[in-house]
Amino acid sequence: MKGCLIMDGAIFSFNNIFVNTNKLSFTAWQRFAMYEFGMGLPGKLASQFDNLTPSQGLSLVLAHFNANPAPSEKASMIAEWQKFLNEEADSLSEKDQLPGIKRLLLNLYDHYVKIAVLDANGDVQNVLKQIDLDNYVDSIVKTNDKENPYLTAVNQLNLIGANCIGVGTTAHDIENIHHINAIAIGVGDATTLANADYQVVQVGDLRYPMLQKIWEDKQ
Repeated sequence: MKGCLIMDGAIFSFNNIFVNTNKLSFTAWQRFAMYEFGMGLPGKLASQFDNLTPSQGLSLVLAHFNANPAPSEKASMIAEWQKFLNEEADSLSEKDQLPGIKRLLLNLYDHYVKIAVLDANGDVQNVLKQIDLDNYVDSIVKTNDKENPYLTAVNQLNLIGANCIGVGTTAHDIENIHHINAIAIGVGDATTLANADYQVVQVGDLRYPMLQKIWEDKQ
């Protein structure tokens, strides 16, 4: 019977769902700019760096300072920025959890929904431990450019996509979630996430009963 259906898994992108990774990233770029050019980046530029890859972020920094280094230098610059980012991440604690994420994980956990978190940088497990959320996660999924990370996640959880929801913050996340036939939940900008099955501004707006109902209605 349709009302008895229960979703089996929830797969989360990490960025801007567990902690404010945009803020961490921009602070690291500010430190990098001070280190490399002797001047920081003004705070008003922060939103331009939201959800960028390291190479995209570096391009913005270089454009700001009218710099044009050789490709080999760019690789070392990104490595330097990554060091600053790691230092920022090392300072995180439980108070840096985004509002509502712990409640959501607890509710999913209490309803026996398996939880996976995508890890693009190799540091998610440590960060989850620092912010005291690691005990609610069943699987940390290392991602690469060759495979849909949400597909890797459902395989790692030994589930099928159609029995899961995926939670992402970018249009590419939503596309990847739909490719595994999961329900796509977008967190962030409504225009960017227009193709999501359901969209909220922040993770604190999500509730387990709501997610279960959205999943049921799509079956």
